[in-house]
Amino acid sequence: MGSMGSVIESVPQVVESESGRFTLSYVTLAKLKSYVPYAWGLQHIETVLVNVWQLENLQNQREDIMSAGRRAGLEILQLIDEPIAAALSSTTIKEGVVVVFGMGAGSYSVAVLHVSGMNIEMIKLHSVDVRGDKCAMRQLVEVAEQAKVKLSSQPTATISIPYLTSSGQGHGPAHLNITISRQEFEKLVNNLTEQIQEKCQIILKEAKIAAKDVDELVLFGGMTRVPKIQRIIYEVFGKHQSAKVNPEEALVIGSAMQAALIVEDQQEMSKDMIPLSIGIECEEGIFTKVIPRHTRIPTKRMVKIPAWCAQGECLHIRIFLGEHVIVDHNTLLGEVELINNRRSYEGGVDYELTFEVSRNYLVEVSVSNADDGSKTIKAFPIDEKVVCKHNVNRAVRNALRDWSMYAAEIYADMRNLARHTINTLSDALSARKDELPKDLYEDAVTALDDLLKAMGKDVSVLHDKIRAAMSVEVTILNWRPPSKSHPGDYDDYSDYEN
Repeated sequence: MGSMGSVIESVPQVVESESGRFTLSYVTLAKLKSYVPYAWGLQHIETVLVNVWQLENLQNQREDIMSAGRRAGLEILQLIDEPIAAALSSTTIKEGVVVVFGMGAGSYSVAVLHVSGMNIEMIKLHSVDVRGDKCAMRQLVEVAEQAKVKLSSQPTATISIPYLTSSGQGHGPAHLNITISRQEFEKLVNNLTEQIQEKCQIILKEAKIAAKDVDELVLFGGMTRVPKIQRIIYEVFGKHQSAKVNPEEALVIGSAMQAALIVEDQQEMSKDMIPLSIGIECEEGIFTKVIPRHTRIPTKRMVKIPAWCAQGECLHIRIFLGEHVIVDHNTLLGEVELINNRRSYEGGVDYELTFEVSRNYLVEVSVSNADDGSKTIKAFPIDEKVVCKHNVNRAVRNALRDWSMYAAEIYADMRNLARHTINTLSDALSARKDELPKDLYEDAVTALDDLLKAMGKDVSVLHDKIRAAMSVEVTILNWRPPSKSHPGDYDDYSDYEN
């Protein structure tokens, strides 16, 4: 691949010698280079971005990672510090001070950052690695981790390991079965949490800022889900964490965003390709791409739009240029009209929108009505200033910054599918209500009512109701009334046997 092939998350390794650090980094990167294409169905990867645990004396380790990458045949775009990666994925503010607290894998760190758009500067950092006690790290690591996760959402957890060890005193095998409460767990880690609270207060003093000056709090790492950790962080900074992303996913998402930004900056624009996507506005202001960016021109694409509207009613479809999931952040090219000339009110009307883009960036959109064969064409020129390198980079950066809004696109697509299902099921019921059995008709009415009620609910609930409505619709369409009995119409043909 010529662009970002993978995002590799790196954690600090406790290795005594420089050669040991280099060998470990090389083995890790070489293994991922061979594994990722197989797992993701890629031909190969050439470039990666690595996020690293920030330490004050990490320069030698950074050089080892870069050298190991070259030896493994990988171009390392950048080594990004974990707090910066977490802030990229999680912060919701465009300007201000962000505190990033991370905890997991035997270490914790707290950093004060200044955010300006997608530019993030480290003001102050404190990090601690508590994995030096190798003996303690070997003790029941797996079951202890499982219990810790359970205690983040449950009052108690049970640690059970049958046949843990054989007794040396002739009493047979020894089994481990312990129940621990959240309060007991918090007492066990109280010494560590007090240190964390103290270090958080110290870093505010060293950064010369007060808790009230912190605009947002970002947490990353699985340990930050522990209620005790969340309480002490809130006590210090007086803010709850950003809910934009799961703490376990923050580093990977942030690293992927940074990789995309680097690749975008390095990529040369070609006049043979569309620099930004062309698409239409759908329900709730969601931008749906018809021709994605980097498509070679001239090009031609067609999209079908089903619509339920009365005869003579006109629908307006707006055409946009950009990358943001919300159309208001993109550039409006113009709009086309869809007019229903069908005489019947039943069923939907299928419109075909054909997009053609010429080499001089002229977008022609033709609208065809599948029912009456009518066709209209409109042309929208693209201003060259809009697609200059600076404006294209800004559009891509804005889209990446608001990556979490893509959940709105998924939800809008689901709602569109729900509306389509409601209309088709309603049409099927109207057409066959007089001949359907009572129980099947009632099932369909119930499914339709449940789907209407689910329109404002969670995506998973809406998805389940759509599937149920679709299933009933298929049953209605495939149902056939029993034929009138006449000679020869029998399920059992035994009477005709000689």
